[in-house]
Amino acid sequence: MFEKELDRVRKQLKQQLDTRQPSIPLSAIMANENVHPAYRAYFRAEAEWWLHEERAIRSSNPRFDTANEALRALFPKLDELYIKSARFDHEELTAAIDAAVKTRLNFLVRPRTTLKWFVFRGEPTKPLYEILLRLNFLTDNTYLLDGIRQWAKSRPTESSANEILSVVEFERIVEKVDNDAILDLSQDEFVRLLDGIYAFFAEADPDLPPESVPTEAVIIFLDDKGAVPISQALERLLYREELRTLTRLKFFDVIDTVIAHIETTPPADTQLESVHDVVSEPESVPDQAPEPESMTAFEPELEPALEPELEPAQDVVSVEQVRGERFRSMLDTSTRDRVIRKVFNKDMDAFDAVVSDVLSSSQWKEAAGVLDRFFARQGVAPDSTAAMEFAQALHRSFV
Repeated sequence: MFEKELDRVRKQLKQQLDTRQPSIPLSAIMANENVHPAYRAYFRAEAEWWLHEERAIRSSNPRFDTANEALRALFPKLDELYIKSARFDHEELTAAIDAAVKTRLNFLVRPRTTLKWFVFRGEPTKPLYEILLRLNFLTDNTYLLDGIRQWAKSRPTESSANEILSVVEFERIVEKVDNDAILDLSQDEFVRLLDGIYAFFAEADPDLPPESVPTEAVIIFLDDKGAVPISQALERLLYREELRTLTRLKFFDVIDTVIAHIETTPPADTQLESVHDVVSEPESVPDQAPEPESMTAFEPELEPALEPELEPAQDVVSVEQVRGERFRSMLDTSTRDRVIRKVFNKDMDAFDAVVSDVLSSSQWKEAAGVLDRFFARQGVAPDSTAAMEFAQALHRSFV
């Protein structure tokens, strides 16, 4: 997802950093004001990480007594010179550009998830000082980064530098910092959290309507925050009304609608005073390490990019076959079984029949009508998780 936008930003960065020399110094990158500050910070942090690795090699060399006071007195000056002399060859530059752009977009649209992946990189634990070093690669969502750093400062001084943190504990810290920050936000302040996303897409996709972003980017952002009612409302607009881009004004309307709906559901004395009231509390995190994740595999690819719908004039049989293959690729076994169990009451034949009816429609709007009528006949809540997963997989088969 968003591969077109990522490619455009990557190409722009390569043009800004174009050099005929075998390598480009970090100092030249930092002095290049055409390069966005977020990417300059990423390159600086990359050099600092190289230095961190060099220090580890230096201190672990048994041939030298690196605890010698005379040597230790020289190390700070040596480290400073290392940073000043840091440089990127063409291969390293290309890899760093690719990682910087993908990491930034990920951190903008799903900050909690990105922090876990980017800081721990599939490892179950990290020393606190390494965690803080990894944060230096990031510049957006400053309230979140500052909150984590503030938490680190509050640790006992004698143990903080070498304190080992598990990924599970780190996730809980990130969730608490994030939830505390948005606790009393007004609607206007909450929407302003998306300013970075709007700025990124304004630069990355000039073909977008003015002051708008892809609706899917905001859905991912809301899911990451746990704002499920709002994200589900946007998903309905995306998959049933083809709302592919979202302005701030439209987002305000969606939030107002969701809050108005929720206000009619709880007892009369329950008041919703802020957007946080529709942000769910974080689920308990299992006390186990996550499966290792590849750094290069973590990309904004939750769903395929939207493409024009197939015209009804094309061969209907071949189109339905293509859609069927897409649909089967969208649902893993566990999700499909859950849909059959909860939406179709374990009736596999009914599942196949509805899928066939929907996929044989000429356009998605017609297909959405077929699906809605099925939900109504069976008394299935279209907002339930299983129904939404089913509807999303069907819609993606059309695009």
